[in-house]
Amino acid sequence: VMRLPLRQWVLKITEYADRLQEGLGDLDWPAGTLTAQQQWIGKSTGCEIVFDVEGSDESVTVFTTRADTLMGVTYVTLAPEHPLVSTITTPEQKEIVEAYVKETSSRSDLDRTAAKEKTGVFTGGYVLHPISGERV
Repeated sequence: VMRLPLRQWVLKITEYADRLQEGLGDLDWPAGTLTAQQQWIGKSTGCEIVFDVEGSDESVTVFTTRADTLMGVTYVTLAPEHPLVSTITTPEQKEIVEAYVKETSSRSDLDRTAAKEKTGVFTGGYVLHPISGERV
């Protein structure tokens, strides 16, 4: 089975989170339903941190709600379908990365997110820590 990305409509909740949450105050719904709706909206407050890709003009932007843990970063993970995966993969890691991407592309999003054990392979590429400049 080969999974193909399809063009589809996506509701960008993040652009409307404030309006959606404010609108909940006007509803006469049971408390449990309102709580479920607030959790579904899932608004998080945080910041974006940019990691430059070593030896490239590319960068990886990550969102975190815990910027105070930035100094403890030891690795950055990309989804197998991320466009930078093929760019930052070194020749030495190419075969194992391609096999991993092929394996994960056959799994559903639900299977991938529900898996208790997270998997991955090293691309051979590095990003630079935005404060220390160290390889991550």
